[in-house]
Formats: sequence, structure tokens, C-alpha cells
Amino acid sequence: MLVATTVLSAVAAGFVAQLVDGSLGMGFGTITMTFLLGLGIAPAVASASVNVATIATGTVSAVAHHRLRNVHWPTTLRLGIPGALGGFAGAWALASLTRLDAATPVTSAVLIALGAVIVWRFVRGKGSGEGPVRSGFAAPTGLVGGFLAAVGGGGWGPVTMPITLTTSRLEPHRVVGSVSTAQVFASTAAVVGFWMAIPETLTVLWPLVVGMAVGGMAAAPLAAWLTRKIPTAKLGSTIGMLVVALNLRTLLGNFSVPWPVVAGLYLALAAVWALVLVGPRRRAAAEARAAAAEPAPVEA
Repeated sequence: MLVATTVLSAVAAGFVAQLVDGSLGMGFGTITMTFLLGLGIAPAVASASVNVATIATGTVSAVAHHRLRNVHWPTTLRLGIPGALGGFAGAWALASLTRLDAATPVTSAVLIALGAVIVWRFVRGKGSGEGPVRSGFAAPTGLVGGFLAAVGGGGWGPVTMPITLTTSRLEPHRVVGSVSTAQVFASTAAVVGFWMAIPETLTVLWPLVVGMAVGGMAAAPLAAWLTRKIPTAKLGSTIGMLVVALNLRTLLGNFSVPWPVVAGLYLALAAVWALVLVGPRRRAAAEARAAAAEPAPVEA
């Protein structure tokens, strides 16, 4: 009975995680890794299990995003191939070293700043999709994202989404689709790295992996569809707020911050997010009123 309940919990965790990840480009690794660590599972085993599940959910997600034309393949490959190298290296690092979190606070702080920039750009109406696509940052972004995804089980989206969204000029739904598809490369390489680094001691928790994969695969098509349906300004702003929220959690985890302060910070963040969602609607209404108030041109 306990095993069945745990597996059902894994299915629910996979569904929720992929619904968030497939529609916003991040969250699967963070949510499922938190779920597994909460069960007392060792980090290397948890990360390997998450990456195995990600291969299955990511493949279904990639197919769904491709069919909806959410994938920009040049960007996907420029993220995915270096991401595979980073994922393989991260697996070996996690298996070999005991401390890899020295730079975590700095990384989290930088990503929080990037998330805030994304929110600011979309609130002001200066989002992506303007000008030629740029991919100069894709390779180093994929390399770092793949490494962190293997080390922490949930670093791919929070790293690759904000950087790609702020540098590529792609529309938010194409960034989500491209990042989600490229993640399959990184996760596959991470799993290979884990099995090569610690083949005798690594145990993948197959019942939980299957549960998370089933839940994630069920949510993947819906998540890809939601990405296409959410208005660009709201999608971009929500991605930025999620970047801030996920990395704020990581940053605060490195310090002894009292829980009332943490709760207050997240309540404030939720209030800001609510205002951000209303902002594009008010701006659009104001522009419509201004356009209606303009006098019609007089024909000669």
C-alpha cells in the first residue's frame, strides 16, 4: 500500500512538474528533485532518476512542441550539443566530488537578476521576437545548464530559459520549445555519465522513475499547447517571475533565513506577479482607447 501511494505521488509530481516545465520551460527537474530528496534519496541517485524520467517526458514534449511549431532547431542544437557535454561532465563531477555548491549563491543571484530583467522587458512591452535571431550565447548557456542539471537535477531550465529569452530575440513560446527539446540531449548524456562513473553503486529508482515519466508524458502535449495559447506578454512575464522564484528558493537555502521572512518574500513575489499579469492588459486597453480617440484622416 505504501509503495503504491509513493508511486502515485510520483505520477502526480511528474504531471505537475511537466505541466509547469513544458509550458514555461523550467520546473521539471526542480520539482521532481525536491520530491525525491524529500523521500530521503541520495543526491546522485535522485539526479540520475530525474534525468532518466526527463528523457521520456522530454521526448514527448519535443514532439508536441515540434508539431505546434514551437521549436527553433538551430537554437535547439546550439543549446543541446554543448548541453550534452555539460551533462556528462556534471554526472562525473557529482559522482566524484563531495562539495559542488560553493558558487550556488552567486549563480542564483545572477539568475534572479536575469529573471527581473525579463519581467521588466515584458511589462514595458519590449519582449522578444524583434530582429534577427541571435545564438552567440547558446553554446556556453547549454554547457553550463547541462552541467548544473546533472549536478542538481534541476538546473537546465532556470539557467537556459532566462539567458536564451534575453539574448536570442526568439518569441517566448519558441524559446520554451527549443529549451525543452534541447534538454533531452543534456539528460541523455547525464544518464550515460552516471552509469559510466558509478556503475556498481548507482541504483535508479525505477518505480518512481516510471511514475514520474508517466505523469510527465501525460502532461507534455497539454503543456506544449498552453505555451502556444498564453499571450506573449503574460508568458514572458510569468517565465521571468518563475526564474526569480526558483532561484530565490535556491539562494535562501544557502543561508539561515527564518521561515516567516521566506514566507513574506514569497507573498510579496506573488503580489508582484499578480500586478505583472494585469499590466499588459491595462496597457493594451490604454492603447486601444488612444487609437479610438485619434481623429480619422480627412480625404482630399
